[in-house]
Amino acid sequence: MHSFIIQLKNRLKTKKLKGLALDIDDTLAQSGDAWIEGIQKAFGNPENLTVEEVKTKYRYSYNAPYWNSPAIRQWEESIRYNEDWHRVLPLIKNANHIVEKIHRLVPIVAYLTARPKQLLTATRDWLDKHGFPPAEIIYRPAAVRLPNNLAWKAKILEYLYPQVIGMVDDHPQLAKDLSKTYPGTLYLYDYHDQAPRGDINIIPCKNWQEVLESLVPL
Repeated sequence: MHSFIIQLKNRLKTKKLKGLALDIDDTLAQSGDAWIEGIQKAFGNPENLTVEEVKTKYRYSYNAPYWNSPAIRQWEESIRYNEDWHRVLPLIKNANHIVEKIHRLVPIVAYLTARPKQLLTATRDWLDKHGFPPAEIIYRPAAVRLPNNLAWKAKILEYLYPQVIGMVDDHPQLAKDLSKTYPGTLYLYDYHDQAPRGDINIIPCKNWQEVLESLVPL
């Protein structure tokens, strides 16, 4: 386990603080929309779909078969580490206001993101700009490659329990990567189907209001 994550757990234990972790991209920030718009502008829109239609059909841009080329992967890499791009990402409507309400009920103790360390300053600036609660940002270590980022998140969540009692995240793969013994709660944001599995605590939430209403208090 990375040393800064061990240190975070120890700090939370020392302060006797428990609470939630939040994902950032496509959970707080409209990253996916900006990503799709960028690809459409640079590489075309073969099906003439709106951003919402792309998300409905494919959920993520990389699931669209015609957006799977070396040129697009190269463009994505250039954006993935671009601080300026991340500083101006649009906010998911009302996410900050509802997170403020959640924070009063269950503290936000960490942001758990697949973003690399290089984006820490830009990420903090964005969170501060939109008034999100101050908390540690757990970034993806360089040794963790993106195809494995959700499995990595699952391990972090399990390690940090019970100081981190659960998480709000948009990606259903995270639910699949958690072990069957995980005792925390995953709030699966922007998810309109039944939970991907029933042996652990997964609460599908269509929007932030449903996250608030589904909240399991400490």
